Amino acid sequence: MSNDGKMLADIVKNVHKRLRQEFYKSGDMESVWMNHCRNMSCLKKYASSMHKLATEHWEQLRVSNPTTSRINWTWAFLQYYFFAGGLELHRQKSNSDAEWPKLLLKEPKVTVLDVGSCYNPFGEYEELDVLSIDLCPAIESVYQCDFLKVPLGNTTVIDGQNVLNLATNQFHCIVFSFLLEYFPSPIQRWTCCEKAHLLLLREGILIIITPDSKAAHSNAKVMRSWREALSAIGFKRIKYEKLQHAHCMAFRKNSVEPELKAEDRELLASKMYIPQDFYNPSDSQNEGKDEIKFTEAELAEGFTNLPMFDE
Repeated sequence: MSNDGKMLADIVKNVHKRLRQEFYKSGDMESVWMNHCRNMSCLKKYASSMHKLATEHWEQLRVSNPTTSRINWTWAFLQYYFFAGGLELHRQKSNSDAEWPKLLLKEPKVTVLDVGSCYNPFGEYEELDVLSIDLCPAIESVYQCDFLKVPLGNTTVIDGQNVLNLATNQFHCIVFSFLLEYFPSPIQRWTCCEKAHLLLLREGILIIITPDSKAAHSNAKVMRSWREALSAIGFKRIKYEKLQHAHCMAFRKNSVEPELKAEDRELLASKMYIPQDFYNPSDSQNEGKDEIKFTEAELAEGFTNLPMFDE
């Protein structure tokens, strides 16, 4: 990556680091997030940097090396699942016909909610009907919305460029691309996934993409922990692939979310950790040490996550 690209990436990473520092010091994720949402100069600088990084640097890599692209990966999976028999295949595997109505495409378009979209990268696909939202949109086709706080109800309500309410059981697909690691707390990541479950139609798909340039097995323990947490609310992971710079996962909404006790919910939320959660973010010596240690048995299990193994 060029010096300009590295500078933009540092701006993005430093915002994440600052949020973790503030949460580490105060332990009050609500006030940390509220103050962040009010810091418009920071939000605008972050949005501009992410936009330029994606469109001027990652887009070049997407053209020169398509297999590294999270956008290409997501589009390929949506084509497979909704247009090439994937939905029917997984429906048969789950024996779900008697339990709930089949997901039906009322028209040729797949309804997609792209959360943390920044610049609406999926808007280029005619087969998708995309609602792109972001805390601080970089372009006009993306609507302003704090996904953590937006109410859910019977209808989606948009006022100008602001999303005021999102409809439950509405979307065929929800995309969290480079979103969850933005949040400094596991409970915030868990809350996003719970909301996604409510917003998706049954048999709908949650795409989660999280950055990681290490080898596939290096953070296999983290990915397994996320899979266990999401399984408890009715998501089954049906696709995993490690790209050069990211983990790409597709989860299928298999069931209605069960009623969870507060202590169970807290335990499950803690499973939505990232490696950076475990060190003091103010300690510069820990910068870049984002690998979780695991046993030989866990390492062996991690190899089943490699792309050549079908789930």
